[in-house]
Amino acid sequence: MPSSVYAYIWKVSGRGQLAICLLSAVLIPVGTVPLDLQRRMVDTALGDKNFNLLILLGLLYLAAILVQQTMKYGLNLARGWVVEDVTRRLRRAIHGRKDKDGLALNGATQDPGTAVSMSASESEDIAGFVGDSISVPLVQGGTILFTFGYLAWVDWRIASLAALIYTPHYFIVRAVQQAINRLARGHAMVVRRVGHELMAEAGNPTASRRFNSLVDVAYQLRMKIYRRKFILTYLGNFLDALGPLVVLIVGGWFVIQGQAKVSTLVVFISGLQRIADPWDQLINFYRTAQIAQTKYRLFVQTLDGEAGAQSHRK
Repeated sequence: MPSSVYAYIWKVSGRGQLAICLLSAVLIPVGTVPLDLQRRMVDTALGDKNFNLLILLGLLYLAAILVQQTMKYGLNLARGWVVEDVTRRLRRAIHGRKDKDGLALNGATQDPGTAVSMSASESEDIAGFVGDSISVPLVQGGTILFTFGYLAWVDWRIASLAALIYTPHYFIVRAVQQAINRLARGHAMVVRRVGHELMAEAGNPTASRRFNSLVDVAYQLRMKIYRRKFILTYLGNFLDALGPLVVLIVGGWFVIQGQAKVSTLVVFISGLQRIADPWDQLINFYRTAQIAQTKYRLFVQTLDGEAGAQSHRK
């Protein structure tokens, strides 16, 4: 197995990822169509008091939403197929290295709990990331770029201010995520030991004490991850609420000064709401990608051995 999770992704799901990319490339620009239709409904239809045009634009808006949601449905199905196919591959790889006593590692046998943990949660976590590895950054990142591009075309001043609000979030996430990666690796190794102790001989008091101790360690590690994870969620939610407020105040001042239209505010508030969810998903993807790479390296080291993993890295 390649040492890099993305090299593995391309190796086992290259065709599926290409199909996902094609769907994503079409889906991204479709998402900006409703924004422009909103602006035209306010500026043109309402400005000219043309009810027939308003209905026509409304029908086009509805059609754009239906097309967008249908394409998202197809994209989700494609991602689901990739996830389940990779999960099956990983479990078969584990089974191929397993003997009657446990998981074989370079001629040595590992504890059975390792094989159970790898074939259950670890395989699903890695495969889940494979399904999102290309589509999520492409769709969500593309949506953000296209939407910001459209907002900059409408009024670059307000768009620049909105961009400044979200930029520091990435650097904060990057710093906190490094600590979460270390905790996630430790948690995965502890869970493997929990599986081993659970399968130990029943009634063994020493095994029982070790099991309880490991369960406590896993709990403590998970709580440390939660504290860091949810502070990032708190910050993201705060920025989502701050963006529209800044647009209302700054954009409202432009409207009062006669430098912008009311429709501009409508488009920007709607546009920021469309950006907020993709931005949150992109940040979550970055965090997931870091943890998935950590778990994948541990997975490869267990199957191929530390020496094999080092030779892959070379």
